[in-house]
Amino acid sequence: MNKDKYCICLVLLVFSVVTLFPQSAHAQRAAPRKETSETNEELRKTLDDFPQADKNGDGVLTRKEATQFRKRHSGRRAGLDALKAISVEPTYADVRYGDHPRNQLDFWKAKSDKPSPLIICIHGGGFTGGDKKMFAQFVPLVLAQGFSVMTINYRFVKGPDSEPFPGPMKDGVRALQFARANAKEWGIDPTRVGLTGGSAGGCMSCWIAMHDDMANPDSNDPVERQSTRVSCVVALGAQTSLDPQLMFAKIGGDPSMHPVLLPFFGARTIEDLAKPEFRKIIEEASPINYATEDDPPMMLSYKGVLDDVPLPPDTPIGKSIHHPMFGKVLKDKLDSLGVECHFHYTGSPVTVQDHIAFLKKHLGTK
Repeated sequence: MNKDKYCICLVLLVFSVVTLFPQSAHAQRAAPRKETSETNEELRKTLDDFPQADKNGDGVLTRKEATQFRKRHSGRRAGLDALKAISVEPTYADVRYGDHPRNQLDFWKAKSDKPSPLIICIHGGGFTGGDKKMFAQFVPLVLAQGFSVMTINYRFVKGPDSEPFPGPMKDGVRALQFARANAKEWGIDPTRVGLTGGSAGGCMSCWIAMHDDMANPDSNDPVERQSTRVSCVVALGAQTSLDPQLMFAKIGGDPSMHPVLLPFFGARTIEDLAKPEFRKIIEEASPINYATEDDPPMMLSYKGVLDDVPLPPDTPIGKSIHHPMFGKVLKDKLDSLGVECHFHYTGSPVTVQDHIAFLKKHLGTK
C-alpha cells in the first residue's frame, strides 16, 4: 500500500471509530482526571498533535486516554506522523459568528474555481463538552472530495456562560446562516449545504434540518435573513428525541436517564420534566417532532444492536443515550412520510465511504 492510500485508510479508521462518537458526559466525569493535558505539558502536546486521542471529546486529555490511544496505534508511528502531516490549516480560523464566547468556527475552502458545496460539522460531547478540533482529521478527507468544510463551537448547557435549550440549537442555526451570508466571499454554493455530527452534534443536525425555515426576512441583521434549510444530514449516534418518557419506553436503562437532561432543560429534578411547562420544552427540543414530508434526505448511523431493549437499569448511560432505537423511531416516521432515510447499526453496517457517497449524491462535488 502506498503512503497516500495508507494515510486515507488511517483517516477513515480514526474518523469512523474515534472522532465522531464521543462518550456521554456521565462517562466523562467517571474518567480519572488526576493527570491531564491541563496540568501536564506532554499530554497537552499530545492533545494538540492528535485531538482524536481525546476519546470522550471533553477537550481534556487524560493519561488513561493517551495510553489507550498509543496502544491502539502501537507499531504505526509512521502512520501517525503521516496522519498529522496531512492535517490542513483552516482558510479562516476562529471566526466569530455570534456574540457568545463559544460562537467560533473554522472554515476550509475547497480547491475549486466554482462555488463548492459545504459540509458543516457539529461536535458531540453531551452539550457540556467537546470542541470543533475533533474534526481535524476528517477535514482533509472531505476536502479531497471537493467539499468545503466548516466546524463550529457552540454554547454549552452547563458551566460558565452556559444556557439551556434552545441555546446550543440557536448557535447551530446562527452558524449555518452565517455561512450562507458569507457564501460569495467564501466561494461556497448556499444551495448545497449538508450537516453532520455525532451524538449531541447529530441531535443538533437533525433538529436544524427538520425544522421549517427559521429565516427572518424582516430582520435588520443580514445573517438572520438567511435560510436554514439544508440538502442532507449524516448523523452518528444521534438522539432523535430528548423526551425521557420516550427514551425509557423505547430503550430503558437507568431511570434517571442522562444527567445532562436536567441542565439542558433548566430543570432541577427528573420529576420536573413531567410538569406541563417542561413537557412543552421537551417537545420543542426533540427533532422527531418536526418531521414532515419536505425534510431533507438523512443517513443515521449507530453502534450497537436493536434487539437488546428494554435495557436493564444498570446499563451504562453512554450505551443507552446512543442506542440505535433512536434511529429506528425516526426512520419509521420518515418512511411513513416518504422521506429518504438510511438507517445503519450493528448488523446493518455502514462505512465512512458510504457517508461520503451519500453526501456526494445529495450535494454534488467536482
